[in-house]
Amino acid sequence: MKKMQNLSLRTWQKNCLSKALEVYQTGQQNFMCVAAPGAGKTRFSASLAKHLLDASHIDFVLCFAPSVSVQNSIQKTFSNVLNDRFDGRIGAKGLVITYQGIQYAYQELAHVIKNYRVLIISDEIHHCASGVSSTSNQWGQLLVSLISEGNPLTLTLSGTPWRSDSTKIALQSYSGEPQELDTDFVYGLGDAVRDKVCRRPSLILLDNSSIDVQKSDETHKFSSIRQAIEAEKLKYSELLTHQDSLSQLMTYSHEELIRIREKHPRAAGLVVASSIDQARRISQFITTNFNESSIVVSYDQIDAHDNIRDFQGSEVDWIVSIGMVSEGTDIPRLQVCAYLSNVRTELYFRQVLGRILRINKEPDEPCSMIAFAEPKLIEYSERINQDLPEDSMKIKVIEEQALVKKTVSNTLVRGSEKNNIITMKTTSSSHTNSFARLHEIATEASYPVKVAFCKDSYRTTILSL
Repeated sequence: MKKMQNLSLRTWQKNCLSKALEVYQTGQQNFMCVAAPGAGKTRFSASLAKHLLDASHIDFVLCFAPSVSVQNSIQKTFSNVLNDRFDGRIGAKGLVITYQGIQYAYQELAHVIKNYRVLIISDEIHHCASGVSSTSNQWGQLLVSLISEGNPLTLTLSGTPWRSDSTKIALQSYSGEPQELDTDFVYGLGDAVRDKVCRRPSLILLDNSSIDVQKSDETHKFSSIRQAIEAEKLKYSELLTHQDSLSQLMTYSHEELIRIREKHPRAAGLVVASSIDQARRISQFITTNFNESSIVVSYDQIDAHDNIRDFQGSEVDWIVSIGMVSEGTDIPRLQVCAYLSNVRTELYFRQVLGRILRINKEPDEPCSMIAFAEPKLIEYSERINQDLPEDSMKIKVIEEQALVKKTVSNTLVRGSEKNNIITMKTTSSSHTNSFARLHEIATEASYPVKVAFCKDSYRTTILSL
């Protein structure tokens, strides 16, 4: 193969491109690249495709993506890098479709793979499992079958190279005991932060040191969310609909965005919600109490992808998402994320974090992800912290007076006592907006326990990475 051309790439991208060419030269068909979310995997893969096309080693590039939003992003990047159409029509250099779309175009794709020299690029390959016979793994089965139709070169990409169900990833090899994924090139979050390719994130975990949980006639007292959850007296899902806990987390997120906007006025916030109903109510809460604009995008909206694209270039302050803005979505002005999802897997947690890591204009742009100090989320945050350079790890606990300057005792009761609906102690705030009626965010369901969060006992653990 010819010497690699200078394609104005980042150092890691140049090194990875050279490594890929070396691997293909040895006769190995697949190259596995693991790179941190926001580090530039798509541009690297487009540059590799351009080199192979220019050197006449391939005739066509076929890309697969996990979602329509990622598909659109890939098509735009490849078209720019290749300086040609990338829509699969006659004369185009390639095509990108979703994994779901393989089943509808299998025969046409198989014909191309059989008759032409093809580079197949599988983005976020962890979505495709290997060796599992089930409808939930249709993507992996179809992908493996399709590739077997010919002898293409393959490039597999992931920022989070594992699956929540602990199954193997399609097209990948594993070795050792216990088995570990074999990779050809790894560029982790620590590397990306050190090289100023990605933002240095702050993971902010909101906790409470005075929690009362009343069940029947018995009251249990806890000094942390972790303690209450591990004692099985409090459920994480209750935090996501509890009036006071939600108001505190959204208040903290709002204040983080205000702080960041002092130097980055176009910074925006992301809320990852737990349900469509909650998302709409949080959006209304943001508008009413913060006097800021927001938009809701969810999987049930026909125009969700259009709304995400419009948000990228708009001045809207917040985007509230349900199952839409988790991976591959490129919105560089997102610098604050409020994590209110029911999903508690490390895979998803890291994918969401990736939405605020992409540098917009300056290498020192701050970003923050705010979540509750739930045991699993604490574990994931600490592990992310360990991924980064040791000299950047600073862990500190800030004891706060509930994020307020004035405290006035007050009690909010939602519903009747006989229904055991959540109650709490709360306080008024020095903020100009009132949070006394955040019950609009809470669901209508009753709970078998009563939970009291002392508002002046909130504290945050900040992993300043």
